[in-house]
Amino acid sequence: MGQQRTITAHFNQERRYFENSIGREFDFTQSTGPYEYLLGALSGCFYLTLLATKHQSRWQDVEITVTGIKRDTVPTTLEKTIISITVHGATDEDEFRALAAEAEKNCSIYNTIKTVSEMEVEIKFA
Repeated sequence: MGQQRTITAHFNQERRYFENSIGREFDFTQSTGPYEYLLGALSGCFYLTLLATKHQSRWQDVEITVTGIKRDTVPTTLEKTIISITVHGATDEDEFRALAAEAEKNCSIYNTIKTVSEMEVEIKFA
């Protein structure tokens, strides 16, 4: 069996939040709700998958912006998800593109979301 991850969510009149196994709390607010956490989790998983793939190239910084467009019909799952990656200081742009293609195949959260959403990955080099 694989790794187990657990969060506990709390909902009351004053506050809505979840916490992880070490007690770190994350609030649900008007601007940071479930979909923001899902898209944030996708960006983190995608980047860690890039790092875990064997590669020679280096880069200074990577910014990942994830945009999710929800369906209007119920269930309002994501209809389209766009991952926009900006890479600063890449030593090998072609290899980075190949790494991103591998991340599309191997990132677990990407592949989970892909079952309901059209996925698009854009890469820009700065």
